Amino acid sequence: MTKSALKPLLLSAAVASALAVLAAPAYALEAKISGQVNRAIMHADDGSNSEIFHVDNDHSSTRFRFVGSEDIGSGLKAGIVWEVEYQSNDSDQVTLVGAPGKSDTGTTFGERKMEVFFAGAFGQVTLGQGDGAMNGGIEVDLSGTQVIGYAGIGDLGGAIGFGGNSALTLRKVINQQDFESRYDRLRYDSPKLGPLTISISTGSSNSSTAAQNGLDIQEYGIWYSSNLGAAGTLAFAVGFSTKDLDTVTPGSGGDQETTGGSISWLHPSGWNVTFAISNVQNDAGKDSDFNYLKVGYKTGKHAFSADFGMGDDQVAVGDEAKHFGVQYVFAPNQAVDLYAGYKTLSLDRAGGVTFDDINILTVGSRIKF
Repeated sequence: MTKSALKPLLLSAAVASALAVLAAPAYALEAKISGQVNRAIMHADDGSNSEIFHVDNDHSSTRFRFVGSEDIGSGLKAGIVWEVEYQSNDSDQVTLVGAPGKSDTGTTFGERKMEVFFAGAFGQVTLGQGDGAMNGGIEVDLSGTQVIGYAGIGDLGGAIGFGGNSALTLRKVINQQDFESRYDRLRYDSPKLGPLTISISTGSSNSSTAAQNGLDIQEYGIWYSSNLGAAGTLAFAVGFSTKDLDTVTPGSGGDQETTGGSISWLHPSGWNVTFAISNVQNDAGKDSDFNYLKVGYKTGKHAFSADFGMGDDQVAVGDEAKHFGVQYVFAPNQAVDLYAGYKTLSLDRAGGVTFDDINILTVGSRIKF
């Protein structure tokens, strides 16, 4: 049997073994499996080259998870979250550079979350690979169109470079600069203080880049979500994080600080508005900004929106990247989304340097299980 034929069998056996363990009546907490598949067709044009890609939509990637919890007495609950991402042709990795037919990025299989938690009247303590205290804090969004457009602009076409330049990719020049994504950390979430939750985390980063792997991180955040009755629904997050860039490479930049948040309001009429802002500074002199605005309308199973984003000085001082997009989502039920979106991006550099715009059209579907 060839190695290529053996790999799927081994993966199937591993998953079957895990399911058998979870189903066994041994001394184990009950766990549920869930997940989603999210596939799309994406057409990208940078003014010189264009391509049609079949991609896994990184706005909300294909994944599966096991989640379980159990009361352990004295008002305490213990639980686990194990979530794995499985993507074929990641939408933020495809490029327009290279020989025809070489745009396929292949298949990736990687961890998202692998954590244990304990919850009680004191709140919740979580240990392991998972979200930092403010991860997603720049991405609060009640529009209903997040699967095709939100503050994470680089999730679709993020590796496509202006003028074919790999140093000026979409994700580099207009990044939402969200707080630290999933990493090994200890996190504490307070009990609900009315509509508020206070979150704190400390840990070390996980990255495929050596200079970014193992950096010490601390995050602090406030999360708010409330139904305001006739005034609609309001949600926001605001916070601060520090990353010690010298942890791995002494003298590489000292502390890097991220400050920002986002707010979203959904009126009972269906109209909604979302705003996000972030700033990143470090001791080496970096000072970059991100601003984002979305206006949307939800009615029945339909959601429409238009958004605008701006990234300043994210690669070099004087850079100004702009994004404009429109989105539509049809959700016949809670398990299915059909979506379409179009966006155009521009970049101006100091000295009057300009590039052709990047234009991306995407249609696809996410189905949850």
